Amino acid sequence: MNTYIFLYPETSFFEVNLVAYFMKTKGNVSIVTERDNKAIYTNEGIKILSDIFIDEIRIEDIDVFAVCGGEIKNIKNKPLLYQTIKSCAANDKIIGGICAGRDIVKNALDLSNDSKTTYATDKIILSPGNEYVDFALEIGKAADIFEDEDDYNETINYFKLFKSVE
Repeated sequence: MNTYIFLYPETSFFEVNLVAYFMKTKGNVSIVTERDNKAIYTNEGIKILSDIFIDEIRIEDIDVFAVCGGEIKNIKNKPLLYQTIKSCAANDKIIGGICAGRDIVKNALDLSNDSKTTYATDKIILSPGNEYVDFALEIGKAADIFEDEDDYNETINYFKLFKSVE
């Protein structure tokens, strides 16, 4: 399973941190940036280096493509990002967008969903920034990473409901 997470200047990495954590349990997680942004400085003040540039990605290698939130002006008018999202949709890949990333995915795919909470179909997950746990859970569910219903519920209990796991 290959998960690609698109980051950009002033991105809010906390919104996709759990996506990376969950998806790493079943495969590879790669940070994607534009070629002119090898190093990303997040809103949290963290420097993150790109694993791959968006123009190097092969669509057939993608299982999950997630677009992080952050300063939306830094990802508007990015034709290659929009094209990657459209290609992922055309090739039945899982696509996630959170916060500003949600708006980019909606615009790229011409979706009119105005849900104020996490919205998920088989392959599209859209979340507001404050629902980062739900976002990660829905991406994990779409990617079938949970061993069974008990594993899924244990993950909810620990990460969303803050119940200790015994």
